[in-house]
Amino acid sequence: MQLVNIVATVEMEKPFDLEELLVKLPNVEKAHFWVKAKIPPYNKYTAFYGSGKFLITGAKSEQELNNVANNVVSFIQKHSVDNDIKNININNRVYMDHLDFEVDLEKLIVELNDYDASYEPEQFPGMDFKDEYGLTYLLFGSGKITITGVKSLDNLEEHVDEFKELIRSKSDY
Repeated sequence: MQLVNIVATVEMEKPFDLEELLVKLPNVEKAHFWVKAKIPPYNKYTAFYGSGKFLITGAKSEQELNNVANNVVSFIQKHSVDNDIKNININNRVYMDHLDFEVDLEKLIVELNDYDASYEPEQFPGMDFKDEYGLTYLLFGSGKITITGVKSLDNLEEHVDEFKELIRSKSDY
C-alpha cells in the first residue's frame, strides 16, 4: 500500500485578510471566497481562507506536509503577512493498493448487493465501495484500488485486508 496524497488544513493564529494577500503575494488569484496560489518551490496548490486557514493538497508524506506548511508560512512572512501556524489537521489520506488478480466488476457488483457499493461504467470505470470504517475504495477491473477517507492510520492495513478478502471471496479467487 502506497500513500499518494495528503489533504490537510493548516489553522493559523489569526484570520487572513484576503485583500491583503492579493496585494502582497505574487501570483495569487481570487476565487469566490478564497485566494489560491502555488507557492515555490513545492508548487503545491494552496487555498487561503479568511478564517485563517489554508489548504494543502498533494503531499506524499507527513514530513512533506510539514515542510510545505512551513514553506507557505515563510513565504507569506517574507511578503509582510504576519501569521503563524496554530495547528495542522489532516483531512484525508489517499492510498493506492492492488489485488493480485483482475476483477469482473459487472459480476462483482451483483455479489455485493448487501454492501454499500455501486458501479456505473457509463459514469466512471471503477466500482465505488464504502466500508463500515468510513473508508471509500475505488476498485478497477485491473485490480487497482484507490483508498480515500483515511483520517486515522489505526487499523488501516487490517481494514484494507478485509476489503481485499471480501473482493477475493466474491470473485471466486
